[in-house]
Amino acid sequence: MTPRTRHVLIAAALLILAGRVGRAEPPGADPTRTPIAQLEERLRMQQERIAALEARLDETRQQDLAATRVEALRAQVRELLAEQEFREALCPPSTTAGYDRGFVIRGSDEKFLLRVNGRIQARWTYYQTRRENRYLSPGLRRHDRAGFDMQRIRLTFSGHAYSPDLTYRIDLRMDAPGGYDAGIQTAWVNYRVADELQIKLGVFKMPTVRAQMIEDGNLQFVDRTVQDAVFQFDRGLGVRLWGSLFKKRVDYFVDVVNSFNSFTAATITPDPPEMDNNPGIVFHALWHALSEQPGKDFAWQADHEIHEYPALDLGFQYAFNDDAGDQRATRIPFPRPDPHGPGGFGLTSTNGLQIHQFGWDAMFKHRGFSASGEYVLRVVDPRGERPLAAWTQLTGQRDTTAQHGAYVQCGYMLPIPGLERKLEIVGRVGGMSVLANGREGTWEYAGGVNWYFRGDDVKLQADVTKVSEAPITSSPHSLVNVNDDALIFRVQFQLAF
Repeated sequence: MTPRTRHVLIAAALLILAGRVGRAEPPGADPTRTPIAQLEERLRMQQERIAALEARLDETRQQDLAATRVEALRAQVRELLAEQEFREALCPPSTTAGYDRGFVIRGSDEKFLLRVNGRIQARWTYYQTRRENRYLSPGLRRHDRAGFDMQRIRLTFSGHAYSPDLTYRIDLRMDAPGGYDAGIQTAWVNYRVADELQIKLGVFKMPTVRAQMIEDGNLQFVDRTVQDAVFQFDRGLGVRLWGSLFKKRVDYFVDVVNSFNSFTAATITPDPPEMDNNPGIVFHALWHALSEQPGKDFAWQADHEIHEYPALDLGFQYAFNDDAGDQRATRIPFPRPDPHGPGGFGLTSTNGLQIHQFGWDAMFKHRGFSASGEYVLRVVDPRGERPLAAWTQLTGQRDTTAQHGAYVQCGYMLPIPGLERKLEIVGRVGGMSVLANGREGTWEYAGGVNWYFRGDDVKLQADVTKVSEAPITSSPHSLVNVNDDALIFRVQFQLAF
């Protein structure tokens, strides 16, 4: 018996008892009537009340019975749907396609997803340089350069397979630095054990300098800084352990790779080997000190969201490599000996060197203003083995040498009515020094303007950069010759989907 039924029966009993002992006259009773007539009237009223209570009791019983049947039916449906064969027979899996941050194909069971993205950067560059470059053999006059390049053409396939926790990504590159030949740029699989621990295997961009942790298409300038060209370690082949801690306030990355700046060297090859047995190690930690969207506020450099709250990220990085024979070793600048005075860089490899690199970075956004900065210190330590490292042969140095560099970059979305989130001005200053033998370094000054048609997906950028003495060569960074005193004008249009 349900509680509701019990309450109805108790109420009925009380009404009957009240009728038997009550002294009040029923409505409209005639006091002149005989006692028998009065009793008959009371009996009739009690019978009507009892009939009404019985009707309500039957209704309650029917409702309780219906509820019990519905619950039993639901339990049977849940049991049937728990069986995979029945579920697939009733609702066979289907495939849907559309656009969701890329062209997407997904299964209705959410086990598989494929997302296709692309990016095209069409760039015009004017490179004006000092005609004399006494450090560049044969040291004759150099000419300016101007023309168009397809600096980056990318096609990306990403998604998950068998489970949303098992993700993958493959990037194909076809651009000017590679002669427009198609090739693999990124290829990895990632398994999420928990938010605090994920494992990535394959070819991926290493989290060294902070600018490398931001996609090529989400930059405020046409390209990254001169400091990035010197201190970044690009991509490696290996394993990454990473995750988010303290309610996603802290992200960490630990990479162990075959070598820096190369993933094409093979382990099993005829002698001589293409790489040594020493892995490269990279660690980077990010603290989202001020953020309402930890991990998302700095996916791009510009403040597209016009943050109403201050957003601040702080980071620290460390990289180590003991290079004992990698054929595709990292290029680093060295101070070229000069009997006539300080100045001048040369380029050599890290073969025979032990590298320790430390870095501190910060990014900030608020109300359309954005700022980022980074300081990197690299310690170069010759190992003293025979044959001597190229670094020692070229510099004559056997002791530890320090190289360091830094930059500060700012941007501001102009609050012009009707052009909100469209027009941005940017500026940057940076420098680098190798310190060895009192050699001077290089300075970079840059300014530009960006027009965002559709955020970073469709944008037009123009900038001008002054480099006092180029420490390295790099096509993406528009650095042609080492030691060029260059003034660089660039205009770039980007389309991404």
